[in-house]
Amino acid sequence: MTEGPTLPEAAQAQSEAQAQPEAQAHPVAPARTQPGSRAQHRIPHAQVYTPGAHPPKRAPDFGAGRSAIVLVASTSCAEGRAEDTAGPVAVAWLRGLGYDCPDPVIVADGEPVGRALDHYLAELPWDARPRIIVTSGGTGLNPDDATPQLTSARLDYEVPGIMHAIWEYGLKKLDYAVMSRGVAGVRDRTFVVNLPGSRGGVRDGVTVLDTLIHHVQAQIEDLRDHPDERRQAASGGNVSGSAVSHAFTSGSPAPTSAGPAPDSPGADAAAPGGTDSDPAGAVAGEVVHAGVTEAPLDSAAAEAAVVSSGTGASVVFNGIIRDHDSGRAGVTGLAYTAHPDAGAILARTAEAVAAAHPRARIFASHRVGRLALGESALVVAVASAHRAEAFAAASALVDAIKESVPIWKEQFYSDGGHDWPGLR
Repeated sequence: MTEGPTLPEAAQAQSEAQAQPEAQAHPVAPARTQPGSRAQHRIPHAQVYTPGAHPPKRAPDFGAGRSAIVLVASTSCAEGRAEDTAGPVAVAWLRGLGYDCPDPVIVADGEPVGRALDHYLAELPWDARPRIIVTSGGTGLNPDDATPQLTSARLDYEVPGIMHAIWEYGLKKLDYAVMSRGVAGVRDRTFVVNLPGSRGGVRDGVTVLDTLIHHVQAQIEDLRDHPDERRQAASGGNVSGSAVSHAFTSGSPAPTSAGPAPDSPGADAAAPGGTDSDPAGAVAGEVVHAGVTEAPLDSAAAEAAVVSSGTGASVVFNGIIRDHDSGRAGVTGLAYTAHPDAGAILARTAEAVAAAHPRARIFASHRVGRLALGESALVVAVASAHRAEAFAAASALVDAIKESVPIWKEQFYSDGGHDWPGLR
């Protein structure tokens, strides 16, 4: 079984910042004991910063009509000695938001990063420059880790609060997270953010950015949606900077340049109810079901539970027990054990994802007990009006369940052995 979630352990210290949590055998959460160790599991009410806790309303594809770039700084990947696994995480996230984002652009550490930034921030024609640049790698303390200083030198201004939020989120899992020196900031109308070079680091970064990025983009483009400005627009008064625009809330097309939007009461009044193509408006998602069960899982029933007359796309994830794991063959089955609060934590996790993904209808069920090869351990189904939102919500939910829900797996082998994957 490769897709089932495991429990983040407190005993293992890993050198790679933001590494994905793995399994631990015992359900009692110990205290952190050494630098680099991670809490066994994170109860949502104990978190200081929870991405998506207060999600703003937004169109799921608000990035449509805009471009984005993921720039990977890695000498080993640029030379073909290693494979980049972090960049595709950011690319998938940006595409899910509607941005036109090509595959990751890979360059060597150091000055090649600066040259690439110059190309996208200054050399391209104004309308061809990306609105978002996410870099991955080169943020540590190694001599050739120069991405932050190369980025900072090209920004008009920095936004340090965003990096503090990313550090805080990562620190709950790994002390080494604070060793990432990334910066975030703005050049003209492009937002640039540095994320670590690990898959887990990028995943954590986009988790934090997911509920912020639409507002970041709106402010950079000077698109405003504040109550006092709406009242002024409706009464014919002047609005400083630009007129009210609902490009980020009503699903209307993105402007090609940062200029005034139409200043008319009619356009403003239409926004709260949505558009003809999206009559539901940007309301929060709905959790149809979320829980832990000993009964066999039915992916078809899960999909049927989330599909409605208002959904145009559905995505189903089915985590199936397989005959090998972590390079070891001969797996004959697994046994899942859950913390007494696992069901409640899974439900809260699903609610947080639903809040961050407007109009998504969500189903999530994790099985516990003894499972044979071919049986399903986790089924997640998401339906939404558009495929991009369905894919994004399903991916976010599976990742969140694997990371946050305290369920452990014991793996059995044909030679009579067994182990708890992730323990060292």
